Amino acid sequence: MRLTLRDTERAALLAGQRASQGVRHWRRFQAVLLRADGVPLATVAKTLDCTQASVCNWTKAWRERGVTGVAEGTHRGAERRLDVAAAQTLEVLLAEGDPQAHGYAATNWTAPLLRSELAKRGWSASERTLRRTLHRLGYRWKRPKFVLGRPDPAYTEKKSRGRASGSRGSRGRRSLVRG
Repeated sequence: MRLTLRDTERAALLAGQRASQGVRHWRRFQAVLLRADGVPLATVAKTLDCTQASVCNWTKAWRERGVTGVAEGTHRGAERRLDVAAAQTLEVLLAEGDPQAHGYAATNWTAPLLRSELAKRGWSASERTLRRTLHRLGYRWKRPKFVLGRPDPAYTEKKSRGRASGSRGSRGRRSLVRG
């Protein structure tokens, strides 16, 4: 069945195509425009790298609902964040501060340690999700600052020797801090 467009309909399709954010959305508008120009179904499908059924569905949607019919709906996808209870548990763990209290041989929390502790408590999340959640909660990974434990009479001499030898002090480790 031939598809004919009035000037206002063509203008609406072109405007929708220009406003589209992604190629998937643009392709839908292009399919309807090509079909209106009389391009055969198989050629449109091959040109746009899609199936003939998709072109038919998009054309049918255009006939039934206009521009809104061609527009692509939202895709929910999976929830990527830890839920509120897991985030609260994470904050409690970080407030306690010491992974040794939970049986780990470490002095600071790391993403893998936090992940394994959350897994013990029933939450499964990737390290990337965990890091995003920590960032959202206001935590940042920073290198620990070397602080001398007690006053040392030879501090200035040791400090100047350390700079001369190129010592880094923190050896590339990072700690989790708020702010």
